[in-house]
Amino acid sequence: MKRHGLLTGLLLGWCLMSSAGPVSVQAQGGSNANDATHQPELDRRHLWNFDGEAPGQPPAGFSAGTTGEGPSGQWSVEPDAQAPTAPHRLTQSQSSLHKESLQILLADGVTYDYVDLSVRLRPAGDRPQTTGGGGVIFRAKDARNFYAAIADLATNSLDLIRLVDGQVTVITHEPIKLKAGPWHLLRVLHNTILSKDLIEVAFDGKIIYSTWDKAQFGGQIGLVTRGDAAIGFDNFHAIQLYSQKPLSKPAAY
Repeated sequence: MKRHGLLTGLLLGWCLMSSAGPVSVQAQGGSNANDATHQPELDRRHLWNFDGEAPGQPPAGFSAGTTGEGPSGQWSVEPDAQAPTAPHRLTQSQSSLHKESLQILLADGVTYDYVDLSVRLRPAGDRPQTTGGGGVIFRAKDARNFYAAIADLATNSLDLIRLVDGQVTVITHEPIKLKAGPWHLLRVLHNTILSKDLIEVAFDGKIIYSTWDKAQFGGQIGLVTRGDAAIGFDNFHAIQLYSQKPLSKPAAY
């Protein structure tokens, strides 16, 4: 595998664009305009900050599942005055000691061909952690076929993995350096350049790994946890990078 910096400019430009503040999208069937649960076909940008959700309940518009052994995850919206966008964060608190077991949360009906995907995450809860990873899912066909980038905040490492029929392949295992503060930023870009697919993973603003990958499929997006620690999430953000779908309706003549 070779490392590439082909999307560094895009990474910096997106960060500058994001600094302008949260983007308001028109959510259908939800009370929070930033919690996009059912989007129009042509809306290729989503932001979930979970602030319009009821505390103590799982977020609307998502489906939970698990891979491997053990019980299903416990996803709930919780108060957090220190969240990047207060007053709420999303927490997954069900631990798993099986390394191959993942707790997953897929956004219902939200699919991307190529996506710029990011989330803020932090350890949550009071119990000691020996392994505790959280991250994002992309290119998901279902709960047994997807890609995921998982940052382990206990061991300062990051895994890019691929599941095919429930079998996990670790594409890479990389060290990461956590910036000061409880919240960290994980970002994945899945793009296409001519006939090749490019996957880049960044953590706290630094590109950790990039690789070419065979074009296979787009798919759903979501969140994932692994290990024995509770993980908190906020500002789950997705933008379409490339698509054959039009971004606007054709002009009327």
